[in-house]
Order: sequence, then structure tokens, then C-alpha cells
Amino acid sequence: MTDGGEVQASAGESLPGTDGPEQRARAALSPLSIAGNLEYERVLFFSDAVFAIAITLLVVDLRVPDVVVDASHELGADKHKILSFGISFVVIGLFWLGHHHLFRYITALDRRLILLNLLFLGTIAFLPYPTALLSATNGEQAAATAFYAACVAATGLMELVIWLYAIRAGGLVPASISPTRRRYEITRLLPVPLVFAVSVPVAFADPLAAQLTWLLLVPIGRLLRHTKVARQVSSADD
Repeated sequence: MTDGGEVQASAGESLPGTDGPEQRARAALSPLSIAGNLEYERVLFFSDAVFAIAITLLVVDLRVPDVVVDASHELGADKHKILSFGISFVVIGLFWLGHHHLFRYITALDRRLILLNLLFLGTIAFLPYPTALLSATNGEQAAATAFYAACVAATGLMELVIWLYAIRAGGLVPASISPTRRRYEITRLLPVPLVFAVSVPVAFADPLAAQLTWLLLVPIGRLLRHTKVARQVSSADD
């Protein structure tokens, strides 16, 4: 019996009644840990660490020369690197806020959800690479812009998959979380993968236009906060 009050088998052992294939399958999908349990907290701590490292790696590409003759010239030369850093800092920061928000409602974990979370974190950890590629090309090459957009779209899609799995698997999201809230969270997660995915073909026609497309997320987010579903969720929370 753990401190969280749940029974866990040590590695290589099986719990009573889980010897058959059906029982083992059910055991594999049953919650491994719940909120407040050390195993649950370890997953969140690890997730936060990946976000922190990914954001830190963004600044590696920003280097000041050993000898600076003209600071204004250096700033002008690095403006695209600074802009790429700013874009990805905001992107990763928003993904962190979204992840933190979802795990207010996801109060238990099973093996599949842990795996999905790892895949999501893998896309987060990879984002500094397309960011560096985007800055190295000054955001003017179609392939670099399309690749960056595809990577962010994949990250947003993985975040959506985490939520979709959590609300469909038993015991991961409390029954007290209303169907309206569950639908609203899906609606809230959809714009990022959709907007960035749409910008991929746009990038091959005009990289700058594709980057401007990403700004659509600002008015879309504001519109979503004023929908009927958002008002219903807000009134239910109150």
C-alpha cells in the first residue's frame, strides 16, 4: 500500500487476479497514480523540467561576438534570431500554460497517458531545432518556415491527443468535470494545430504570409472566450 492509498506491484510482479490476458490488459489501462501521489507528481515535475530546458535552449543561438565594434549593427544582424527566439518563447510558454491547465482536470495517470505525455514532451524538446533553422534563414525560406509550422502543429496535435485520451479513458478525469467543460477544452486546443497546419502550404507560396497567419491565434482565442460554450463553462465554474 502506497502513501496515496493505492496498491502497486513491484517490477516483474503481478497483482492477484491479473494473470489472464484480459486481466493484464485491464491492469495496464488502470490508473497507476493519482493526484497527490509521488508518481503523479514526478510526471509533472519531469514535464516542467523539459519545458524549462527547451526554453533555455532557445537562447543558445543568441551569441555576442568577443569584440563588439558597433552594438547597433550587431543588433540589426541578429534581429531575426531575436524575433525567432521571441516567437518560440511565446509558443513554448503557451504550451506550458496549456499543459498546466489540462492537468488541473487530469487527476490520474495510466501507462498510455504517460506515454502520450512523453511523446508530447518530445515535440517540445525538439522545437529549438526548427527555431534555429528559422532564424538561420531569416524567416525567408519556405522550407524552414513550413518545417517550423509543421513542428508546432504536431506539438499542438499531441496536446489535443492527451486530452482526448484522458476524457475517454476511465478514471483519469473526474466525473465531476462536465461534458460542456470537456468539449470546451477540445475547442480551445484545436486552433493551434489547425492554424499552423494551414500555414504550411501557405509558406511555400509566401513565407512571410505564413508567419503572419500565426497571428490569427490571437483573435481566435478572444472569440473562443466569448462563445456560448465559454459562457456556459464560466457560469458553471462560478
